[in-house]
Amino acid sequence: MTIIKIKEKLETLLQYADSEITHTICSKNNTFSLSYSKELKNFQLKNIETGHIEHFPDVEVTSLALYKIISTVEKEFTE
Repeated sequence: MTIIKIKEKLETLLQYADSEITHTICSKNNTFSLSYSKELKNFQLKNIETGHIEHFPDVEVTSLALYKIISTVEKEFTE
């Protein structure tokens, strides 16, 4: 997935900030959930296995973090 597509999806999440939407990203070793918190005004990326949550302030920073995760996932499935 390109970084442009990731940004588009994040912008969509912002448009529906009044709703509770969660995206799930799975790899061989980890599963992540992505959501937007209207109260905290940030994106939250949670590692389901460890429970660790990272907060990202905007689309730019969040898209870079997701791109790294998704690129790793795509690489795992092509190997």
